[in-house]
Amino acid sequence: CPCLQMTVENLKAENDQLKTGGPSTSTSQSSSLASLGTASPRESVAISLTKTLSMSLGEGSSPGEGITEQEVKQQDFFIGTVRVNGRMDWPMLDLAVGQAFKVYIAKVDPTSSLGLSTDSIYSYSMNHIRRVLGGELPESQPSHCVSKGPSGVTVTLKGLKEKCVDSLVFETLIPKPMSQHYISLLLKHRRLILSGPSGTGKTYLTSHLAEYLVDRSGRDLTDGIVVTFNMHRQSCKDLQLYLSNLANQIDRESSTAEIPLVVILDDIHDAISISELVNGALTCKYHKCPYIIGTTNQPVKMTPNHSLHLSFRMVTFSNNVEPANGFLVRYLHRKLMEAEDERSLANEDLLRVLDWVPKLWYHLHTFLEKHSTSDFLIGPCFFLSCPVTVEEFRSWFIDLWNLSIIPYLQEGAKDGIKVHGQKAVWEDPVEWVRGTLPWPSAQQDQAKLFHLPPPSMTSGGPGQPSEASARPLNKETPPSSMDTLDPLMAMLLKLQEAANYIESPERETMDPSLPTL
Repeated sequence: CPCLQMTVENLKAENDQLKTGGPSTSTSQSSSLASLGTASPRESVAISLTKTLSMSLGEGSSPGEGITEQEVKQQDFFIGTVRVNGRMDWPMLDLAVGQAFKVYIAKVDPTSSLGLSTDSIYSYSMNHIRRVLGGELPESQPSHCVSKGPSGVTVTLKGLKEKCVDSLVFETLIPKPMSQHYISLLLKHRRLILSGPSGTGKTYLTSHLAEYLVDRSGRDLTDGIVVTFNMHRQSCKDLQLYLSNLANQIDRESSTAEIPLVVILDDIHDAISISELVNGALTCKYHKCPYIIGTTNQPVKMTPNHSLHLSFRMVTFSNNVEPANGFLVRYLHRKLMEAEDERSLANEDLLRVLDWVPKLWYHLHTFLEKHSTSDFLIGPCFFLSCPVTVEEFRSWFIDLWNLSIIPYLQEGAKDGIKVHGQKAVWEDPVEWVRGTLPWPSAQQDQAKLFHLPPPSMTSGGPGQPSEASARPLNKETPPSSMDTLDPLMAMLLKLQEAANYIESPERETMDPSLPTL
């Protein structure tokens, strides 16, 4: 019976059978991992899952160029390792690979394993030999495949060809029932709006849904097949003109080659009026219209006389329910599995730190619910840059707290006072944070974390010290850096700066190379 060895070794296989949607460059989310075990490649084989991803690189500046360019990349997710000996046959290896996958998804999502199981595996490959589960057995035995040199097993999950969403679920970390629901809404109604606070993963999900629809259509992922309008930067008039021209083009041409398959409307301010605009401008036949996926940070308040156009469906994201409330745990667990040191998987200090981050996020979310408005809620995506070593985490968090979180909470509390007055008894969130800091000898770092004074005690603009807080925040976050920006945009900039150890917070535009959350 094979001995399954869940160590972090990296003997990743090339996946020649992987069908790519266009030009690809092989990349891995993790750096190349050195083998940490003493077993030879003949004995121990690493298992990874490679997925072709399209990464959004940038946006055009005008409606005609408002195309999010797509570059196809491959991303490897390390799953585990399995021992292969001379007595192992393919059914035995099937079981070993399945067990490794089962252990992996249970670690990533202890609650429900993402709704996946060993039945999610379609095939796996090793040294150019492909084994389709339930299919004919390869002629060579597994040990013979390994003897050809250093190898690894690359797993392929069930996807479009099998009429499954398992591959999408694994990639996005969004549980299977929810992924199935979003896909079915899009396929049936073709128009969907995702509503919820910033940072809950709406843009992230939108890009993956668009990719899934392109894969499903059989069309190549080329420039222009997915068009993105950022409604914060582009006007409703621009959108109306673009959609009207598109409708005329669809009516004139029998070929769909030049017609976008998906139009993404990101950062919508008024979802109800946009839904009416889209319906009025896209006058062509419904089944020929592109899929429309919109995102909005604004709550969509619908009444009998004031609602989304009948052709649209809406999904509301909330920090209190899935997929947002469990996403951070799943993401950090996966990140830990990608760590370069197998000892990380059993490092209690590190595990304590990573388990603390979702608690911190939920504490801040609860604070903002009590003291601010819906515009200032904070989503799990703001914490995805969390390092997976204790020492890196310590400096990352202190910077994040002082340079990003405190100014954002300060703005949120001020907004809450303006809109609602004092809704609840004031509690400085730093007290909870100081009392629960998860790393060893954290007491010496407690004083490094800034206080948050009540809004009424704030004497200056955002980022300026008050008499009660006695902190040199004005040196690091001058008022101009936030007064001239939308508060949410300022928060995003500060988070990106802190997460990437950028010294000066006075940058007023986002680096286009950073991922969109």
